[in-house]
Amino acid sequence: MTKTFMKVKEASKYFSIGRYSLYKAIHSGELKAYKPNGRDFWLKVSEIEEWIKTKAAS
Repeated sequence: MTKTFMKVKEASKYFSIGRYSLYKAIHSGELKAYKPNGRDFWLKVSEIEEWIKTKAAS
């Protein structure tokens, strides 16, 4: 089963990216975060993958 969304902590571990980098991308608008419960940031896996590709190309 492939996940569609991940919490920041989970995405950080899965993609080996620091949580600070993910939060920085969220607050700068590079990554869109969803807050379905009004508390936790959830990230769409496909959007994280695209963001990583743009960072690798830079």
